[in-house]
Amino acid sequence: MKSFSILSAILLSVFVAGCSYNNGATPDKTAKQINLKKDRDYLATVSRSHQLHIIDGKENRLVKSCNLKGTIGSGGLVISSDGTKAYVLQDNWQAVYGYDLNSCENIFSAKFSSENIRAMSIFSFALSNDGKQLYTISNPTKMLNDRYKVLDPVFKIFNTADGLDAKAVDSFKAPRQITVMATAKDGSVYASGPQIYKINPKTHEVSIGAKLRGWERKNYSNPDVLAMWPIGNVSNEFLLMYTAAKFKDETMNPDTADYVWGATRIDLNTGKVEQEDFAPLESVMFTGMTNPKDSNILYGVLTDLTKFDRKNQKVLKRVYLDHSYYCINFSTDGSKIYLGGTFNDIAVYNPDTLEKVTNIVLPSGDVAAGTLQVFRVK
Repeated sequence: MKSFSILSAILLSVFVAGCSYNNGATPDKTAKQINLKKDRDYLATVSRSHQLHIIDGKENRLVKSCNLKGTIGSGGLVISSDGTKAYVLQDNWQAVYGYDLNSCENIFSAKFSSENIRAMSIFSFALSNDGKQLYTISNPTKMLNDRYKVLDPVFKIFNTADGLDAKAVDSFKAPRQITVMATAKDGSVYASGPQIYKINPKTHEVSIGAKLRGWERKNYSNPDVLAMWPIGNVSNEFLLMYTAAKFKDETMNPDTADYVWGATRIDLNTGKVEQEDFAPLESVMFTGMTNPKDSNILYGVLTDLTKFDRKNQKVLKRVYLDHSYYCINFSTDGSKIYLGGTFNDIAVYNPDTLEKVTNIVLPSGDVAAGTLQVFRVK
């Protein structure tokens, strides 16, 4: 469908095109020794300078930049539920490293490749609710002398207390084409792929949590979904936006179809699934998130920041941005919107008026496809 070529072309540019925006911001020389405070929001993101940046959400300023170990990766990032540790997808998508956010010390690493097996993960990692286990899905290939042999994807479980050479304590076959993952309150892991899969790490049971491909919605095309940023923890949701053709009748004529934006949203507290359109397809968006105080209000971003009323399927407000931002997130109280990705700044917006509050400039090295996370220290 039409939207597929648009999304695919823009996504390709994320990895092919380099960004060079640099405003020279630097953190304090002693910042690595600064302990994060309780009862306030912090932001975390990874840049191509191979650093993990921590921003004070209350003061809108850079607190520290931690130098990462290993080699650079995708910028995929998740934060432990107590707000004290960050886990980063590195080594060209072949390992997850863990860092103490107070000391910047590298405290954990789990590598997917070994001997003649090369295994890579496409943003497919999440933490257990207590932070004691890391869940990953990797895609192994056996590197033989005369050919490559593609193996089954594998769900691996690591204990985060196992240090710098952690080995999987459990593993089992996983579905193919998995990207982002999230852990629900009941311990289930939701994983995006041809369907949204619901995985039980203890029993190894894999079921369909919500249909995507072959979703059997009358007079609809299959949805086109882009899912590569593991965000949503602030709103307790696993949300995948989709575009689709909504046909006039059973002839499914694309020339007379309406093209729509919609969202498949899973409430991570209750497991409730919602799958519905929320607006006409008027512009391309990379990420979306509902307001943590009102799940009916959804915000999406790429070249513009748009506020949607999901129930009434309409645009409430749209503002155009200084440059593209790939990744959206919220303050925990819903009072601020944060936009990250692409260059080396984070834009802060008012969610009610969509007026820009400020820009937080990061040190040299653009963020590119890096994740933007918001967390609090417990």
